[in-house]
Amino acid sequence: MARKASHAQRPPSGKTILCIDDQIEYLEATRAILEREGHLVHLATSGHEGLELLERERVDVLLLDYFMPEMSAEDVLASVRDPALQIVLLTGYATEKPPREMLDRLNIQGYCDKSRGPEELLLWVEVALRFGATVRLLESNREGLRQVLGNRLRPEEFLPLETELDMLLEEALGTLGIEHGFIGICTPRLAFVPPSRLEETPPWAEDDVVDLRVMASRGPWTTGSALSSQVEEITLRAILEAPPREGSKLADGAGVIPLRADRQWLGVLYVESCPVPDSYGWDMASFYAGEMAIRVHNRSMATLDPVTGLQNRAFWRQSAWRDLRSAFRFDTPIGLALVSISGLDEIRHQRWRIADQILEGVGRVVRHSIRGTDLAGRGDKDEILIMLPHTGAEGAVRFSEMLSGRLEELVIQTPDGASNPVGSIGVAVLDPHAMALDKLPRPMPSSFYPAAELLLRARAAEAMPRVTSSTDGFPVVQHQLRDWPDPAKLASRASRSTLW
Repeated sequence: MARKASHAQRPPSGKTILCIDDQIEYLEATRAILEREGHLVHLATSGHEGLELLERERVDVLLLDYFMPEMSAEDVLASVRDPALQIVLLTGYATEKPPREMLDRLNIQGYCDKSRGPEELLLWVEVALRFGATVRLLESNREGLRQVLGNRLRPEEFLPLETELDMLLEEALGTLGIEHGFIGICTPRLAFVPPSRLEETPPWAEDDVVDLRVMASRGPWTTGSALSSQVEEITLRAILEAPPREGSKLADGAGVIPLRADRQWLGVLYVESCPVPDSYGWDMASFYAGEMAIRVHNRSMATLDPVTGLQNRAFWRQSAWRDLRSAFRFDTPIGLALVSISGLDEIRHQRWRIADQILEGVGRVVRHSIRGTDLAGRGDKDEILIMLPHTGAEGAVRFSEMLSGRLEELVIQTPDGASNPVGSIGVAVLDPHAMALDKLPRPMPSSFYPAAELLLRARAAEAMPRVTSSTDGFPVVQHQLRDWPDPAKLASRASRSTLW
């Protein structure tokens, strides 16, 4: 619910906020807004001045400009010593997103886009203050604080999201004294969408969420699988229909605490025994749910692979499914070029920096070769995936041959001298289908477009020329696939299939 506009002075909150920004006008405007909310506000125009204030004053929330001269935000945070201090980065534009690794490494609670107005700022301040109060509460319980800080990731420990969530769940259940629970992340539904909704962003809304993926669990639930395949439908609906902004107790006594970040509902923390509302246990459960939501949100913010500069796997898949849906709906061809680099695993075991150099070089060539409508990303096994919308077999092969020629000219400088990477390119194409739209199942099965993507990748992999010791460059072989997956067959399978 949107905040009601009010210019009345609120009573003192007892909270102190430090804002560090090199723009004096923004500092003064921010102070006026926050003081009207009853907060005590300190201002600093540089990182050095801000650190001096932090040494003298007890601060609850730090608002820190991401780009500043002389001393960067990362330099400032490297000198922050208060583990309970809540930190929100300020960015000047919507495109200025802090690196995901920095958000995770420095335990930053989030970032606020200045251009989105004071309501966005006040929302982040409120969230930070709530989490800060919970963290301060932890200080009164040394055992709980020792568990939280002892298991916090160190800068060199950048772990997979599933591992981080598993660690947080184990820690949360141990602190709460609860044996069983799980973390469920929402699974959107890619169903049949009429042309009038094709350009909506995103193509699904929160009320379209039909399942949860279990990301971490302690108890009878299977990690990595859909929750719908593990619980009765009435239980699934009760979890999904729980209040999205506050924790709730289900009829069976279990507790559901929502995972929310940046005004998005990301999933739930489910515990088999619900803590008493407004108790220490409830505050602890809410604190851990916030930590989990921050980890999930920070990972989802990143769309680019840091080595190749192409889209990462998760973002590429979502974009590819959208392109496949558009091609199916409007009867246009769509192709996939799959680039494989030979010997990369062996090189990585010996000299991982050279392996990254090769991936960086291949990514650069791909970025300079694709059209604006093409979709290039890094796959699971160091493969490069290039979706080619509105491209038939002839065009897909022609593009791949052009890309092959450019990759043959790629030179990687190593301590042993210059070398040329070797690999192969496979091509697969889905031609326009001949299915009658009024005969298709409604809604389309959720696995249809993921199945089409997997089918394209499999056919492109089959079409790859075999790389031998005498192979030079990146040879190409055409393979055309004419048949889309049969949606009727997919719909007739187990109704519990999900995008995961």
